[in-house]
Amino acid sequence: MGGVRSRVYREGVLIDTDADLTQVREHLAADPTAFAWLHIGRDELEELARELDLHHHAIEDALKPASGSSDLAQRTKLERYPGYAFLYLFAARYPAADGSLALTGLPVFVHRRWLVTVADDAFDTAPLEERWDANPDLLAHGTLALLHGLLDEVVDTHLAAADALSDAIDGMEDALFDTSVPLDADPRAQQREAFAVRKSLVRLRRVAAPMRELVSGVMRREDADEAPIDAALMPYYQDVYDHVLRVNDTLEGLRDLVTSMYETRIAMADHTLNTVMKKLAAWAAIIAVPTAVTGFYGQNLDYPLAGTGAGFLVSTAIWAGGGAALWWTFRRRRWL
Repeated sequence: MGGVRSRVYREGVLIDTDADLTQVREHLAADPTAFAWLHIGRDELEELARELDLHHHAIEDALKPASGSSDLAQRTKLERYPGYAFLYLFAARYPAADGSLALTGLPVFVHRRWLVTVADDAFDTAPLEERWDANPDLLAHGTLALLHGLLDEVVDTHLAAADALSDAIDGMEDALFDTSVPLDADPRAQQREAFAVRKSLVRLRRVAAPMRELVSGVMRREDADEAPIDAALMPYYQDVYDHVLRVNDTLEGLRDLVTSMYETRIAMADHTLNTVMKKLAAWAAIIAVPTAVTGFYGQNLDYPLAGTGAGFLVSTAIWAGGGAALWWTFRRRRWL
């Protein structure tokens, strides 16, 4: 269990850090006011589950991959078991090294005496611990104060990712009307970027939208709860809930904006096609004038001024004047 990170509190005061499982057990047994946070890897979860008598369904969900095929992928959720609750959260980061949205699954078990988080090295616990240290007065309320800090940290990652996606979409919107882009530029590059941003937006919304029900479920007292939320903690949970609403409102607005950009791109492509077709039709009409005139004068029949210099001048004047008149007409109608 060398990979376990822990913190033990007594009446809200930190008394031990990085204690192993045996030491944590001793602290909890020696003092009924003590509570602990344990952060473990997935490999250590089964051993800890036997110690804490965790339900096998919750362990199964915690050990499933956070993403993958539809029958393996996890979702944001809250489940209640006798004496404790199981939560599955996702921390988000955008952009990741590959430019996409990175999600880190975080199974959480919360009890009156302990809070257990399960994650690999992708989840950095340092900001979470700093958040707890910054609010020592809240820790007198026990593990639900620790849970508040965890939920606040996770929701803040969603908010940061949403803001970064908003900046990326703003850049795409500016590029959409950028007249400095060369006409021969590959449009597939913009399409790939738009698709990647849209995919990240959909993935973030998939894990952030259920947070509204999850946080409200934590705030709602159940008869089976051993440790209902204290009234003093409720404003802090309400603040987290407000942040969740802000994330969801932001994502809804970004989704509408991406849809509008897609429709605008199609409209601009149709407009460009119509403009090109107008120009081609106009030049085809102009070129048809000298073609018709020279074709008429090239027939093998007698006609006025045939075979004379005056006939050449008349035919030239007709197709030149007709072509110029059509050019002026199309120019006036902005076809050219």
